[in-house]
Amino acid sequence: MQNNTMSIRTVKNGTQWTIREGYESILDKINLDNFSSVLNERPYELIKENKVRSVISIPGSDINKNGIYIKYFKRGGYSDYVKYLFVPTRTRTEWEVGNALLSNDINTALPLATAEKRRYGMLESSLLVTEAVTNSEPLMEYCQANYEGALSGEKENEKNKLLDKLAGFVRDIHEKGFCHYDLHAGNILMKFKDNPPHSAHDYDLYLMDLHSVKILKKVSNRKRLYNLAQIFNSLSSILTESDKLDFLRSYGSNAISNIKDENELLGQIESQSSRIRNIHYRSRFKRCLKESSAFSKKRVEDMKIFFRKGYDTNSLAGLIKRHHNALVNDDRTAIIKRDTKTALTRLHFQGNAISNVVVKQYKITCGLCLCKNIFLASAGKKAWVAGNGLSVYGLNTPELLALIEEKMFGITTDSYLIMEEVRDRLEMDRYILKKFHNQLEATSCKGKGINQSGQKSRPVTSSYERGILKYYVSDTTASAHPQVGEREEVNKSNETPLDTEQLHQPQRGKITRKRTFINDLAKTMGKMHNHNIYHHDLKTCNIMVKEEQNKTFNFTFLDFDKVSFEEEITIRKRVKNLTQMNLSTPRIFTITDRLRFLKEYLRQCSIIDEKKEILREIINLSKTEKILYVSSNGDITEDW
Repeated sequence: MQNNTMSIRTVKNGTQWTIREGYESILDKINLDNFSSVLNERPYELIKENKVRSVISIPGSDINKNGIYIKYFKRGGYSDYVKYLFVPTRTRTEWEVGNALLSNDINTALPLATAEKRRYGMLESSLLVTEAVTNSEPLMEYCQANYEGALSGEKENEKNKLLDKLAGFVRDIHEKGFCHYDLHAGNILMKFKDNPPHSAHDYDLYLMDLHSVKILKKVSNRKRLYNLAQIFNSLSSILTESDKLDFLRSYGSNAISNIKDENELLGQIESQSSRIRNIHYRSRFKRCLKESSAFSKKRVEDMKIFFRKGYDTNSLAGLIKRHHNALVNDDRTAIIKRDTKTALTRLHFQGNAISNVVVKQYKITCGLCLCKNIFLASAGKKAWVAGNGLSVYGLNTPELLALIEEKMFGITTDSYLIMEEVRDRLEMDRYILKKFHNQLEATSCKGKGINQSGQKSRPVTSSYERGILKYYVSDTTASAHPQVGEREEVNKSNETPLDTEQLHQPQRGKITRKRTFINDLAKTMGKMHNHNIYHHDLKTCNIMVKEEQNKTFNFTFLDFDKVSFEEEITIRKRVKNLTQMNLSTPRIFTITDRLRFLKEYLRQCSIIDEKKEILREIINLSKTEKILYVSSNGDITEDW
């Protein structure tokens, strides 16, 4: 690899340049005062752009046959004026670190030139030019494309060799005194030595995005743990517990001298990784309140609008007038819900792929609520942040288009959340009635040890579970199998249309489908709690369901104004959510189904040892209540 560290310093048009020897032509081809001119009549790819930085790739450039990467940093805020009077700029840091890495035989992109434009000593703009790393792919993208899910023996061997090589690469970086404070798999490139299709056996690893790298005399144990946690967090979708232990062995557990036990070391890294993940998520979901790549904000008359980019603010503001007109005219075709605190309307909206939107109004009902809005976020703003926060964590919600707050003397009065209408989905309680109604006899009989002829068969539940069932119902057989008259009464009140396609599905397929539904629901709820997300009203009517083509189930959460992001989901909060689900799920889901759901949920949350305590609390809270859910014919109550 070329590593000529000889460089030339020069000033041109008030811009200070540092150029690698042999690339002096850059001075004539790039003008920092008119950066866009470098792109004229040249093919290029815009890799990234935001308010302060543009990253551009120019393939096969006349500057370098492999092509070049240009990082252009625009003028930042006033804090940058002061900051870069005392510390090196990002481009200067990348130039120096890049050369230091290459001098220590650590692969990175070859720095070609850096430039800084200052005015009265204060930074106006800066630029870095590097050689393009051709025939390469980010490590994170490669791993996600090739090593997620079940793997063949050959693929498993490939993954193990890659992780072994990565561990050695990270160890080499640390041993040579470099610490990358943003060391995730997206900042490591795999450069393949052959042409596509890429070979998984012949590649080198390159360290990128060097402005976060520090050159130290010695990398401390704490910094090593932090870097390993970053790597594990970024590759969490492909790493098993065994992979992580193998990675630590390849890295060399003796390199972290204060910890001798591998499992203790892994536990500390996992804890650090969890903290990194939460910080990352929380910084992302607050972007909906700022000017960012996806969101913007604007004032229109006496309204403040936070909106997703790509939507016209005048059209969004016009929805509020239409919403009020529907309420004034009592338009039953548009009004979904109306009470003292909220009002929901469904309105037509022509934008992108969305045809209808739902406008949810949060009303100010008293002077105390108005006073609260002086110091606290409005109900609409909490919902806007929470809804976008759920999306950041990978949980499904309707797409949020905008939050509009009406202001009076600078104080928020009413607020409006505008979201897409959820289509092709049903509320979970109605979905269960429609899709699983025809499975009542089969699953109930199987769960209670009674065959379809009405005779008792060998029990399928454990003695512990049979004992627990007594807390749910006083007469298990009678409750699981109501008399004909009782069942007819329930069916008559639950006029949700049945799915006729399911009536002709083989019995084994019906049971498998129902168990898949239960497992997918448990995984989704476990994922929510594992991210310390708490829904204060987690009833089945607030969860929408869709069955995907691959026979898995997709769950969308509603009423996210009642969602909070907790420091920790306690046992009490878990029990409350589980009880809310239990009391709002139609009795078509048997005791066995509910126990199966609970077991899978506890396994997802790694608290299976708490099963008895949690189950006892759910029973105590549930046994004195009736089941209450919503069907197409209104609210339905059922005894256990």
